[in-house]
Amino acid sequence: MALRSARRRALAAAVQAALAAALPGAAAAANWEIDPWVGGAIGYIHNIELNPPDQRHSDDWVAEFEAGFDSDFRSQRFQGGLNYRFRYLDYFTENQFDSSFHNLNASGQVAVVEDLFFVRGGAFYRQALVDPSGGTSFGNYFSPDNVRDSWGWNVSPILNHDFGYATFNAQYTYGEVYFTDETASDFNDDSTYESAYVSLFNSDPRQKFSWRTFYSTSRTEYESFEPYRYDQTGIELGWAVTRDIRAIGEWGLESDLTESTTDGGLDVSYWYVGAIFEPDARNRLELRTGERFFGNTYFVSFRHRAKRVEVTASYTEEPSTNTGRRVALPDTPPGEIPPFPDFPDSGDTRAEPFLLERAALSVTVDGRMTVVQASLVDEDQTYFDTGREVDSLYGQVSATRELGPTLSARVWYSWRNREETRPASGTVARDTIDHVLAGRLTRDIGRDLSASLETAYQWRREQDQDWAEGWWIGLRVRKDF
Repeated sequence: MALRSARRRALAAAVQAALAAALPGAAAAANWEIDPWVGGAIGYIHNIELNPPDQRHSDDWVAEFEAGFDSDFRSQRFQGGLNYRFRYLDYFTENQFDSSFHNLNASGQVAVVEDLFFVRGGAFYRQALVDPSGGTSFGNYFSPDNVRDSWGWNVSPILNHDFGYATFNAQYTYGEVYFTDETASDFNDDSTYESAYVSLFNSDPRQKFSWRTFYSTSRTEYESFEPYRYDQTGIELGWAVTRDIRAIGEWGLESDLTESTTDGGLDVSYWYVGAIFEPDARNRLELRTGERFFGNTYFVSFRHRAKRVEVTASYTEEPSTNTGRRVALPDTPPGEIPPFPDFPDSGDTRAEPFLLERAALSVTVDGRMTVVQASLVDEDQTYFDTGREVDSLYGQVSATRELGPTLSARVWYSWRNREETRPASGTVARDTIDHVLAGRLTRDIGRDLSASLETAYQWRREQDQDWAEGWWIGLRVRKDF
C-alpha cells in the first residue's frame, strides 16, 4: 500500500504542477487524487444476440481489455471528480461483434465568490439503447445491435445570498445531449436544454411561519422537432402546528401543456396543501395533494436514517422531457461520482414532452461484513402531443459480502418491465420483460492486483414470444496503480 500511495502522490503532484504552470495559483491549495488502473478478461458468451429459441443465435469466446482512472479534486474553492473507462471486446470467431466503449462521468463545483456565487457542471459519455423496448445488454455483452453512444454536458451558475431574514437564490442551467446513429424516424434528436429558477424564502426553517416565492422556466430545443417550454410561478406558506409538524400550502400559475407544449406562459392556476413531519434530522415525511393543469396531483417524500439502515421513498408528478432528465443537476454532492452501471441507459429518447409519474423506493442495510441494497422505480410517461404512454418498472436487489481479508463476493438480481400503450385504442403495443442474475467472486492476489470469477444469466420476453436467454462466464484481472 505504501508503494501505491507513493505512486498516487507522484501522479497527483505531476498533474498539480502542470496546472500550476498553466494557471499560476489555481492549484496552490488543491488536494488531487488520481487512481489509474488496467484490466482484462477472458470469457464465453451464449446467445450474443439474445434471440428467442426459434431464431439463430451466436456463441463465442471473447477477450476484453479495459483501462481507466478515478479522480477526485478538492481545494478551498473547488470540488470535483472525473472517472473514465475504455473497454474493447474482441470476439474469437464472431468478429462482427467486436466493439469498443468509452464511459465518462464528471461533476464539479467552483466557488467564484465564496458564499455568494457558484458554478456547477458535469458531463457524461455512456451507452444507450437504440430501441428502449429492445433487449437490455448486461455489460454490453448481449444485443450489441441495440447499443449506441450517448453523451452530454451541463453547466449551472448559481447565485445565493442570505440577507439574514430572507435568502435569495437564482440558478440557470444549460445542457446538451447527443446520440450517435440517429434518424428522423427514431423520433429523437440532438437537443439543448435551458432552465432558470429564481426564489426568495425565509432563511430560518425553524421559524413558526415560513414562506417561499419563486419563478421557474424550462426549454428544450431540437434540431428537427418542435421545441418545448414550460413556466411556473408560485408562493408557498407554512405554519408550525407543533414542534414536529408543519402545515404547508402553495398557490401559483403554470403553463397548460394540454393546450400547447411550445408556447409556455402562465395560463392556469394550481394549488397544493399538505404537511411535513420531521421529528429529527434522521426522519422526514412530506405529503401533498392538489390540482394542476393535468388534474389531481400528489407528492410524497419519505426519509429514514438509522445507524446501519437507510430508507427513502418518493412519489412525484411533473412535466419533463427526456433531454431535461439527462442533463438535470444530480441530487448527489458535487464531485461525488457514482460507479459505471452494469447496463446501458434504457430510458426513452423521444423528442416529445410528457407527464412523468414516478414512484421510487430504496433500502440500504450496511452491516459490518455485508451490505444489502434494494431499489424499485415505477415510471409512467404520458406524452402530451400523441397520448402515447410508456410504463417502466425497474428493480434491483444486491448483496456484497466480505468473506475474508482478501476475498469478497457480490450477487445481484435486476429486472425491467416496459409496457407501451397505443394512444387511440389503449391496447398494449409492446410489452417486454428483462431479468438478469449475476455474481462476482473477487480475491486480492497481489499488491493492488485482483482476480474475479464472474457470471451473468439474462433472460427476456417480448409480447407472446418464447423466452430468450443468454449467459456469460469469465475470469477478470485488474491492476491498480
